[in-house]
Amino acid sequence: MPRRSLPSVLGALAIVFRVCAWALVALVVADAVLPAGPRAFLLGINGFVSRLVPAPIHGLFVFQTPFEGAFRGDFAIVAIVLLVLDWICCRLSASLR
Repeated sequence: MPRRSLPSVLGALAIVFRVCAWALVALVVADAVLPAGPRAFLLGINGFVSRLVPAPIHGLFVFQTPFEGAFRGDFAIVAIVLLVLDWICCRLSASLR
């Protein structure tokens, strides 16, 4: 792979990580604060994301919220990891330019 295209690939990968991370953050917030009716629409999305969460952290730090929702700590951990990967890709991309 030519040296010029590697920063572009890393930049694109960083964007993918960032978008996925912020989508997970939005899902964590929605799961925590939405009332039961609208939250029912998220069951399919939650099931899909749950299958993508690594087994060692699946179901970790899941707490009931005062809004009768659930804070999904496992989703939050994955979002943080994705944001760290985004940062790493951005730093590597910038250092290779």
